[in-house]
Amino acid sequence: MSRKIIVIMGVSGSGKSTVGNLLSEKIKVPFVDADDFHPKANIEKMSKGVPLDDEDRKPWLEALNKKMNEAQDENGIILACSALKESYREILSKRITWIEWVYLEGSFELIKSRMEKRKHFMKADLLQSQFDCLEVPNHETTIAIEEEPEVLVNTIINKMKTSSFGILGLGVMGKSLATNMLNKGFSISVYNRETPEEKGIVDAFIDENFGRRVLGFTELKEFIDSIQKPRKILMMVKAGKVTDTIIESMVPFLEEGDVLIDGGNSHYLDTKRRSDYLEDNGIEFVGLGVSGGEEGALKGPSLMPGGKKESYTKVAKYLEAISAKDEDNNPCCSYIGPDGAGHFVKMVHNGIEYGDMQLLAEVYAILSETMNNEEIATLLSEWNTRKHGSYLLEITSKITKEKEGDTYMLDIILDKAGNKGTGSWSSIAALEMGVPTTVKNAAVHARYTSSFKDERVRLSKYKNQAEHKEVVNVEVLEQAYDFARTVNLHQGFQLLKAASDEFNWNLNLAEICRVWSNGCIIKSKKIKEYSHLLKEVASLFDDEGVILNLYSQEAAARELITYTLQHRIHIPCFYEAYNYWVAMTTARSSANVIQAQRDFFGAHRFQKVGDKEEKTFHYNWS
Repeated sequence: MSRKIIVIMGVSGSGKSTVGNLLSEKIKVPFVDADDFHPKANIEKMSKGVPLDDEDRKPWLEALNKKMNEAQDENGIILACSALKESYREILSKRITWIEWVYLEGSFELIKSRMEKRKHFMKADLLQSQFDCLEVPNHETTIAIEEEPEVLVNTIINKMKTSSFGILGLGVMGKSLATNMLNKGFSISVYNRETPEEKGIVDAFIDENFGRRVLGFTELKEFIDSIQKPRKILMMVKAGKVTDTIIESMVPFLEEGDVLIDGGNSHYLDTKRRSDYLEDNGIEFVGLGVSGGEEGALKGPSLMPGGKKESYTKVAKYLEAISAKDEDNNPCCSYIGPDGAGHFVKMVHNGIEYGDMQLLAEVYAILSETMNNEEIATLLSEWNTRKHGSYLLEITSKITKEKEGDTYMLDIILDKAGNKGTGSWSSIAALEMGVPTTVKNAAVHARYTSSFKDERVRLSKYKNQAEHKEVVNVEVLEQAYDFARTVNLHQGFQLLKAASDEFNWNLNLAEICRVWSNGCIIKSKKIKEYSHLLKEVASLFDDEGVILNLYSQEAAARELITYTLQHRIHIPCFYEAYNYWVAMTTARSSANVIQAQRDFFGAHRFQKVGDKEEKTFHYNWS
């Protein structure tokens, strides 16, 4: 059994040793002062007024880690240690099952005055170097040092009896996020209902994380009472009525200032409604888009929080700590905007995801006519390594060659695609806002069409036997694939822009793209490129480079469509990407005919070419 490992940290002079000794007496866990482990060279250096560097501290930290590992197998330990940098804390944490970090926080002036009143081998004039070095941890119990040591110790003991964060719902995603949070050093409480269908889930999770800082509950009130105030609770439950039911059952036990976070795939209008309802009860609400699946939730998801900025501030350190990191090691989590903005952005993300997934399904359909699965997998892997860096392309390559025994998995899996609603929600929102998202819409319809399996089989029997297929030009296919992905992303960004204007959300497309650059299903090199590009332009179609590239790929898209028409292959997303592009780059459309028809049968009126005053007219067609 792992014993208590408690690290009291802060700059020199913050009272670590005093507090550590008192805490040791109260909870009967041995106390160790990290200063006693400094090698002689370090002590001499500090005595001369010379700050220690990372190389000086490394053997010291490694010696402390060894002591902590020994202690967790014996009686535990309370360690007073500066642990100023995150890299130092990482060395201290190696092979330790669980650490309770306590950060003693105080101002430079207060601590300097204390140091000047006592004898210490580190001189007071070195204090500034410690503050300069300090990286405030985000997973600690923070205690302000203004109070007397006895008061500080009682505060620490009380906080150790509770958790800093709560997670409600231990399904696949909830369990992974809870484990992620434990891995980041947070103390958590978890809750799951106890029913015949969901029996023993909490006990199993506690057993899996034995010795770590986690409290488990099947009673809602006990769960809520176990969390430090103001409470921060992440709900990971099925979207819809279940979410409303859970919220209703929690409200009597919550207090003003508590923050509820909905991490499910909720509709953005439901999020707005729930936010308004909870605000009337003094409870804050964050609608959190979570992308990355089970693996992302465990290792680092892309997170899209919406709600009041003040509410996000209360939970930011938890969400940003567990999120994926971008190419500059910044969290793939950022405040998105008010009320339902976070869930709207996640909904559009899922719509783009639908389009990208269907495009790859269409690529497979084309290639499988003349190539075997191993050849397809190799080709897709080459594409990804050389240019695309796409998570979906990577997993599709792996899926294609996966076997169960001697049979490819793709030959076993029934060709009926499921969906959870976010794709169709995204299409409905686009229709309501008048934004053409044709690629995504085609992907949604393709899933719907796939569900009519029996009908498809019956009708296919009337088809003439297919002739021998000529091999597709894979360079043309890759260009067309890249073309269609760009169009799909552009349409998604246009929907975000329209929603931002309609709801006054002030969405930052570049920042949203950056949040999508890692940890989520649509992460790719293209997403990373656009996260930089959208800082300079409001739309991808405002960038000359994007436009010229699409024009250069247009011939490939057209050639591919011709090939699939000749060989009778269903590629709705490629079609719609091309049709949209042609429509958007045609100066004079056929909409004049539509306007004439509308005016003919309904007197809906029309504008005239060249009329700068934009007057409307009606013509007597009879």
